[in-house]
Order: sequence, then C-alpha cells, then structure tokens
Amino acid sequence: MSAESLEFKFEIDPDEDLLKQLKEFEAHSSEYLIQGFSQGINVRELVLTRSNHIDTLLCKLWQHLKITNQFSLIAVGGYGRGELHPFSDIDLLILAGDSPNPEQTTNLSHLITLLWDTGLVIGHATRTVKQCIKLAKQDITVVTNLMESRLLCGCEEQFSQMKILTAPDKMWDAKKFFDAKTKEQKERYKKFDGSSYDLEPNVKSSPGGLRDIQLIAWVAQRRYYPKSLFQLITQNVITKKEYYTLVKCQLFIWKVRFALHLISRKAEDRLLFDYQRDTAELMGFKDSKNLLAVEKMMKRYYRSVLIIRNIGDILLQSIEEDLPGSWFTKVSVKIDDDFQIINHRIDAIDTNIFNRQPSNLLKIFHLVAKNENIRGITATTVRAMRAARNKITPKFRKKPENKQLFLQFWHIKHTTSRAMFLMKRSGILSDFLPAFQKISGQMQYDMFHSYTVDEHTLFLLKNLTEFTEDDAKKHYPLCYEIMKKLDKPELIYLAGLFHDIGKGRGGDHSEIGAQEVLNFCKDHKMNDDDTETISWLVANHLIMSLTAQKRDTSDPLVIKNFADMVGTPQRLELLYILTVADIRATSRSLWNSWKDSLLKELALATLAYLKNEQNRKFDSWKKTKENALKILTEESYSSEKIEYYWQYLDVSYFIKIPAETIAWHSKSILDQIDTNPNPSEIVVAIRKRRDGAGSEIFVFSKDVDDLFATLTATLAQHGLNVQGASIYTDANGYCYDSFFTLDNTGKPIITDAEQKRLETAIKRNIKAIDSSDIAIQKRMPRQFKHFDVNTEIVFSKDEYSHYTRLDIIARDQPGLLALLAQAFKQCDVRLHDARITTLGEKVEDTFIISHKNNDVIDDPQDQDDIKQAIKRQLASKI
Repeated sequence: MSAESLEFKFEIDPDEDLLKQLKEFEAHSSEYLIQGFSQGINVRELVLTRSNHIDTLLCKLWQHLKITNQFSLIAVGGYGRGELHPFSDIDLLILAGDSPNPEQTTNLSHLITLLWDTGLVIGHATRTVKQCIKLAKQDITVVTNLMESRLLCGCEEQFSQMKILTAPDKMWDAKKFFDAKTKEQKERYKKFDGSSYDLEPNVKSSPGGLRDIQLIAWVAQRRYYPKSLFQLITQNVITKKEYYTLVKCQLFIWKVRFALHLISRKAEDRLLFDYQRDTAELMGFKDSKNLLAVEKMMKRYYRSVLIIRNIGDILLQSIEEDLPGSWFTKVSVKIDDDFQIINHRIDAIDTNIFNRQPSNLLKIFHLVAKNENIRGITATTVRAMRAARNKITPKFRKKPENKQLFLQFWHIKHTTSRAMFLMKRSGILSDFLPAFQKISGQMQYDMFHSYTVDEHTLFLLKNLTEFTEDDAKKHYPLCYEIMKKLDKPELIYLAGLFHDIGKGRGGDHSEIGAQEVLNFCKDHKMNDDDTETISWLVANHLIMSLTAQKRDTSDPLVIKNFADMVGTPQRLELLYILTVADIRATSRSLWNSWKDSLLKELALATLAYLKNEQNRKFDSWKKTKENALKILTEESYSSEKIEYYWQYLDVSYFIKIPAETIAWHSKSILDQIDTNPNPSEIVVAIRKRRDGAGSEIFVFSKDVDDLFATLTATLAQHGLNVQGASIYTDANGYCYDSFFTLDNTGKPIITDAEQKRLETAIKRNIKAIDSSDIAIQKRMPRQFKHFDVNTEIVFSKDEYSHYTRLDIIARDQPGLLALLAQAFKQCDVRLHDARITTLGEKVEDTFIISHKNNDVIDDPQDQDDIKQAIKRQLASKI
C-alpha cells in the first residue's frame, strides 16, 4: 500500500452531491489509515499521509468554491507541521484582505460548514495580517501557531508578509520566547503534579509527552531558524545519538496516540483505562507469564517519556546558555580539581574526567548530595557522563573503591532527594545496579499504584529525606525523630531502594528483594548485623501496614505477636518510617490521616511493649476500666449509673477500647437517655478524632436485623468512606458500634450541621429499619470496570478473639459493606469486628464473625453457604 495511493485521486464532480463526495473521500482516508496501521506502515508515513489527504480535500474544495486571492488558507498547529493523527483537530487560519468581498465571505462560511458536515473537527480563525500581528505580539500561543503555519491555497505574498512581520526581529525575540515557553511548560507540568507516570497519562501534554518535543523545536526555531530538529546537529545543539533517540521515542508515542485515536474513534490524547488494553492489543503487544500486554506497552511508554524529559532538559539548557545577550552570566565556584558549580549546576571542569577516572560517575552524586546549592548537572557534563556509561562494566562494579563509593552515597544524611533522582534519571543507578534496570518503567496495572516501580521507589526515598526537614516535625513527628537520630542512614535507604526490586519476576517480590539485598550487602562487605537488618526490612516491608489495617491493635495479644516478630526497637523504628514512606509514595490518594493514626498507634504500642516489661501483662483491662471510671466521676457522672450500663459489658470490651473512648461512649449514653432496663432511645454521637484521623461515629442501639447494613448504607449515602469499624454487643442485647470515617476528600466531618444531618438520618433509618431506603446511588468510578478482581473469601480461626475470621478480596463498589451485611443476615451470622482496607480498585477486608449463638463457624458447608451468599450479593450490583 503506497502512502500516495489515495491523495491524488480526489476530484470534485460538479454534477454530483458535493457533501456526499467529501464524506466518501474522508471515509476512504480513514479506512486507509486503519488498514495501513494494521499492516505495519510506519506511523511517520501515516501521520504525513493523513495531513496530505486533508491538504488535497481542502485545496480541491477551495478551488471548487472559487475563493479568490483576497483570502489565503493556512494550516497551523500540528496540521501546519504536517502531523495529523486520525481524529486530530484541523487548525486553520484564513487570512483576509482589508476589504473582503461579501460573496467570498459567504463562500468561506460555506467551506467551514461543509468541513464540519463531513465529520472533520475544525479549529479556525479569520483575520487580516494586521490582526495577526496585533494578537501575536500579545499572545505567545498565537505567535507559536504562526511559526508553524503552512500555506495551502491563496496569496503567497500575503502569507510571506505575515511571516516576516512575526519573525524574532519584529517580536518575541529568542530570549523572551524561551522564557515564555518554559514558563508555559512549568505550568503544564504542575497540572500533572510534575509526574510523567500517571495511571492515565496524557500522551500529548504530560511531562515527557509530545508537547515537550514540540517545545524543543519551537525554541530552537526561534533561536536557530532550522527547518527540522535534524539541522540542530550542525548547530551543535543536539548530538546525532540524542536526535535519533528522541525521534525513536517520538515515533513510539505517535504510534500510541495513533492507535488511541483509532480505538476511541475521537481525538483522545488521554491514555485512559477504557482504551489501554485495546490500544496495547492493536499495537501488537502480547501477554506473557509475568507481564500483561498492557503493562508491556506502558513500560515502554514510561521509558520513552523519561528519555524525552532527560534529552529535553539537556537541549533546553544548551539553548538557554546560547541565547544572545549578556543576561546569561556564568558564575562558577570551584569545588575541587575536577568539578565546579556553574549557576547552581555541577560541572566537570574537564569532561574527559569520566573516561580517565570512571569512578567520577559515582563521585559526582556525592558532591550533589552534600551541597544544597547544586540543583542539577550542566548539559555538557550530562552528555559526558552518558558517553562514559559504557565504563560501568562488571569489572567496574567489582572494584572495591567503586563499591565503597556507591555504599558511601547511601551513608550520606541526605537533606533532599535531588542526588538520588539525578542518579536514577541519568541511568547511572541502573547501570551500577542491574537489578534496578529490571523495574525501570515497570507499570502495575491497577488503581492502587500510581507510578512505575522505579519512580515509586524514588518517591519513597524522597519521602525519607523529607522526614529530616523541619516541616516534618509538625506533620510526621515520629518519623522526624527517628530519621534525625539515625547513625547509619544507609540501613533505611538501601531497604527503600530494594523493597520492590523483586517485582515483575513472578513469586513473592519481598522474598526476591530480600535475597537481592542480602547478596548486595555481602558483596559490598557490610557487617552481618546491618546486612540482616536491611534484608529483614525488605522481606517484611508490608507486614506493619497489614497488621495496622487488618488487626485490632488495641488487643494486647496483637501487639505481643507483632513485637515478637519485629524483635528490637531499632527494627520497629526503621520498619515504621519505611512503611509510612512506602504508602505515601504509592499513590497521591492512598495516604490519609486514618492510616497515619493506625500506624502510629501500632508503632507506639509496640515500642512501649518492647521497652517495658510491665506492658506484657494481660490484666491491663482492669486499669483501662479504672481510668475510664475516673474520667467519668471527675466530670460528675454518677458511678451508680455508670455501673448500671457496665454490668452488661465483658472483659473484651475493656481490652479493645481505650479508656478515653469508653468514657466518651458512656457519657454519650448517659447524656441522651435515662437509666432504664429497656431504653427505646437510639444514641448517636459523632466526634473528630483528636489526632485528626477522621471522624468517629458511635451508635448505641438495640441489636436488630439489618443494623450493620443500615448503618453502613447510611454512611455511604452521606459520602463517607468507612476506614474501620468496631462492633460490640453487650449481654443485654445492645450494640456499641463505632465507625471511623473520612469523606470523599480524605477529611473528617467538619461542620455541626453535617453532624446533625447524619445523626438524624441514622436514627430515622434505624427506627424504620424494615422500610428505610438504604440504596446507594453513588456510581462506581469509571476506571474500576476495567479491572478484573476475582472475589476471594477465606475462613480461619482468629487467634485473638477465638471467633471466625473472614478475609475477603473483592472489587470495590458503592455500598459494599451494606451488601456484605445483607449476606451475613441471610446466613444468621453475627458480626463482632471489621477492618476495612481499600487498595485502589479492590478491597481487602477482614471480619470477625460467629453464629448467632457466638459459636465459631467451622463447618465447611456453613462456610460455603456464607461464601455463596456474599458472591450473590456482590454480583447483584455489578
């Protein structure tokens, strides 16, 4: 199939329906592109062919309508560059004379109408040359469009005049243009939080996307007037290797964008979950044992955008330094005989130093880490480092002095993560540590992880360095305290570096990573104690999060078992900061005040246990009861009334509930109802937790069927997400149910009015429990439907409560807890406790349950009945 096979065959027959001819031509063009892509025609050729097809259609139509040379039809934007993807907007500028003929103006209007009716998306403006000049002086976007303009039909003189009057010697000289466009870039980056690794990236506008390549071309054109990026090689702005690498990455992203348009059937630049699988399939990616086809596509995409960002940084820096004028003054400060600082960037005095002494490829990052004034590396130095990367061979990695340099880098008490990111983005990290190369650009196809594995790892390290900052005293006081006193920061940095390094190989990544770091530590002659500590941290880096979220950390036995597993205060402290840094680096939305509170409570309780033998006694519930009673009597509550309610509470209540919360429960009851063996009043109390970790909602009510389902549904109806639940029923048949919630923004209930509305709704729904509307109208997030989460239900005997533990993994959906409660009701299951864990598109919840008579549920048939009831409930709402 020839790229030119269609474009010259189009002729308008004046005797046939014009719109029908245009639509047929457009349909043939689209079909050609689809077939060409499926047959493997180079995407560069397809993009150019699409542009040529539109050129042909427009020029033939222009001639057919007999539009005079009073007007000029000009392609601008991507169309002006000759780059059109299947459904890209067609941006046009119509240059008009000073006194356009009314009849010709009508013809122009007819032209645009016909194009829209054909199905083309047209962006157009009609202006005189004077209007173009005026707007271009005011708006950087306008002058950028005009730079890329291309005459299609009309007056050549008119077009040339516009180009001359918008040239750099007339407006927007190279420096002003550079400043304005790089400012635009920074603002664009902010929209994506500076990350190239979003789950659903924008292939055009995200950092490292196609817009960054266009930016390079624009600023280079304003400075050097090249007709293509290739010509910059002779200007010594770009090397041949950089040029061909950049083009290779551009062509891959073009291919992604082209396939994305074909799949979505529109001008879609967001690589949404809706299209990712089909796009990967259309591009020819196949599933393998350890990676899905979509993960392979995204892995290559992320690597491509990283390369584009890196090369873009170099080229922009080179152009900036070469801009005319005295504004750019090189201020250099010598560091040693090999390196200096030029305008806050580290610079190799002799770029051949990396070839003569390759160990400088590691030494340079030491200098960056130790000097807060260094914000980057000069372009010439980065290029020299890249040219010398072939020096990092197995022999280089085995040299004791290089091993020591690499190890010493992690021993530095980093105040920022800049040196770490520079080491990673320069490629030196993966060169020296081949295992890191395996996770570079590796995406995990889920809603839980927002970044590639390598970028997540660097964000984790960044979080660790931020724990040393003064701001962390307020937001992460325990992390700050631990990081500040570390004598060997390499313990936590290496644990962070290796914690996910085993992903993508099949098997347990924690075990694989633990073995990798064990080999590394031994190879780098670290002492046995440090080696064991780092390997243990990698092997167990998930255990603290799982314990905090899935276990009742108010139970002393949970603390004992966790403390026995951790072993020492040092390991506990390191595991705590690693866990906090890990969760915060996983996703922007994953970390919240509730998780902060759970981890901190577990850490402090375990630390107290490890340091104080008295905390190992299991009769502490008596002290808890005494403290709660003291709080109440000091506030003038009658001990007689208190004891009336407490007579129905057993030891387990006082074990699992803190004294202050017990007192709050009791005050809420005593403040709202009289002492009565059978009070009909329902008690609802709401408070913001003192640690800010969400709202706590306490409900005291006679136990009735559907109570848990009604409560969870009511909370969901009010936009609250349940983070945890404590379920307790006393001997008199009354429930003491507590829910820990956050709203959809991750914040607690703030206003009194919100609390009042929720209290009223809870009481109303409980009183009319058989007739209340507990349907959840909230829609499931669009992305969730693209993930297959197999429902897994596992029963086991809970070693702490001695009831039955039910662990469920399922796809998250609105009202999930209410659905589960309905299944429990159908099977006559009593719920004693619930731990809620949401991981992106799926939940991993734990429920402590029993039969109605409190017997364990150990009969296989009973367990299967519950399992089937749950699956039916979940399936009914999908």
